[in-house]
Amino acid sequence: MKEIDFKTYNLLKELKEISASKIPKSVFNSNIFQSLLSSSILLKEKKGKGFIVLINKDKEKQFDDFFAKSFPINSFSKSKSSNIKKYRDSKASQIKNEPIFLIRGFKKIQINNKELDLNYYTKTFGLFSIKNPIIIADKVCFVENLDTFLKAEKVLGNDYIYFHKYGRIGKDSIRKIEANEYSVFVDYDFNGLDEYLRIKSIYPNTILFIPSNFNELYEKFSKSLKGNKAKMTIRVKNSKLPEVVKIRELVLRNNKFLEQEILTDD
Repeated sequence: MKEIDFKTYNLLKELKEISASKIPKSVFNSNIFQSLLSSSILLKEKKGKGFIVLINKDKEKQFDDFFAKSFPINSFSKSKSSNIKKYRDSKASQIKNEPIFLIRGFKKIQINNKELDLNYYTKTFGLFSIKNPIIIADKVCFVENLDTFLKAEKVLGNDYIYFHKYGRIGKDSIRKIEANEYSVFVDYDFNGLDEYLRIKSIYPNTILFIPSNFNELYEKFSKSLKGNKAKMTIRVKNSKLPEVVKIRELVLRNNKFLEQEILTDD
């Protein structure tokens, strides 16, 4: 069951009765709720101009048993394990995960108030990984795709500190990354543009990397949009930034996008 089920039954448990109009339709029309009504564990009665749903006093223990079995813990903690314990579904309620970043570079960098020789970790292990980082650097570049991240210096050189986040970049996850220059290296499609605008909303001086031979690459190697790639956010649709308009209109006109991996092709 979902979080909405828990909240409804928990409210019934606390108040003993609630207005039928306040019960979400998805809960009221569910087989479980209707079964509770048909077995008279819950009662629906007329009250004023409407109806109320209440726990049958003679079957209150049966309701408590149902509640305890359906929601083994009554915690509001947000984790996949607590979702399984409470709702029997790891995805029942949204979880705020700690952001995990992969980092590569060839310079020293300050991470969580400690100086780190990123060059050593990059050359020895390929990358450095950290969750929820506080970072001070000169030039940083956010790279959308993992394959490109692992060799982004082939395109942008060794002066940048390269970041790749596990999952989509959220605004809160990058607020503690302080730099003099910010760059974004993404696929040239609606998702990439949205990621660029999301980062730029936090750091206004962020630039979108567009190669000098972009038009030639697009003409030769662009591919058709499919699925989520074809969806445009309001943020992208309404943007008037020249670089966004250029990519957006090209993609719209041709229904094709360019993958960033073409730039690091061996």
